[in-house]
Amino acid sequence: MEPDDALEPLRRVLLERGTGNYPETVAAAVEAARAALTGGADSPRLWELGVLPERDAPEARRLLGELEQEFWPELRLPTGFAARDRALARYCAQDLLDGRIAPMAAAERLGYELRSADDPDSPLLPFRDWLCVAEQQQEQQEYGGGPSAELVAELHRLAVRLLAQY
Repeated sequence: MEPDDALEPLRRVLLERGTGNYPETVAAAVEAARAALTGGADSPRLWELGVLPERDAPEARRLLGELEQEFWPELRLPTGFAARDRALARYCAQDLLDGRIAPMAAAERLGYELRSADDPDSPLLPFRDWLCVAEQQQEQQEYGGGPSAELVAELHRLAVRLLAQY
């Protein structure tokens, strides 16, 4: 694995940090460090983060900041909010297609969290529309269940289209 590829999990954690969801848990940062180390990246700070206990959030924040500076050229982090959101949208779409995130959660993230409210031409708008249809479908179902297979297939088509655009 190329060192740049090994840093991909760390890149994602650093991108998430910029959304205010910084990382959901210290475990996500620790796992990213371990994945980078396993992939061939090497740094004393990666090793420190890779063995950090979950209760040490301040230390995780410090180490992530230092790792961001250390690996800045390799991480290729976007500098603007819109570019960061596009990168996170790509991750979310890929997670959906790989089955790592539920359809409703992916549509919520793409259609509401990552879509700029002041951009009526956003390629993420169809995810908001999809979510409205899925919620209506759930209301009509007697037991609530998840979205139909056809609706999930449509969401996957939207994700593929998004990956091709972004």
